[in-house]
Amino acid sequence: MNLAEILLVIAGLSVNVYLVAQSDGAMIRKVRPMKLLMLCLFFFVFESLSMVSGYQLTKIAFFRDSSSADLKKFCYFCTAVLFLIIAAYMLYKAFTEKDVDEHVGEIGVVRTIFQAALVAVFAFICGIGWGFIGHNIYQATIVLACATVLAVIAGIYVGYNEGCVFRRTSFSAGGAMLLFVGVEILVRYL
Repeated sequence: MNLAEILLVIAGLSVNVYLVAQSDGAMIRKVRPMKLLMLCLFFFVFESLSMVSGYQLTKIAFFRDSSSADLKKFCYFCTAVLFLIIAAYMLYKAFTEKDVDEHVGEIGVVRTIFQAALVAVFAFICGIGWGFIGHNIYQATIVLACATVLAVIAGIYVGYNEGCVFRRTSFSAGGAMLLFVGVEILVRYL
């Protein structure tokens, strides 16, 4: 993967985090720095651990010790399919997403942990893809973690100030980025 592909994947994953934070931001009375820090921390930890865990899954002996060209092509194919699955989900959400019922409340810890875990599933799948391709996961995880924190902050403030605007467009953009990377991997490596 080149730098553009890596940035597209990370941007695509960050869009999902942004949208979750945006819906939380649309429902709060006031942006509280400690709550914002808590959200950033939860998403930072869940995204980072999930990405590295998915990567480590591909380091089992079967994948690590094989030098077969067919196995490498299969791994590239699996990577492309994983990115295409995430892209399909995001595009599906873009066309079926219902309007968010904005109401005033507070951000709950249990709800935040649940949301962070659900969003981290995509980072786990992405980590598996990264492992199949064999790129440096730690650089990608650091960039993803930073992008996640920025996405949470941006999402909270946009949601707080503007509500849940452009959700369908955001889902479409994130899905399109991951779709492009998945197709590009199929074309380049297979």
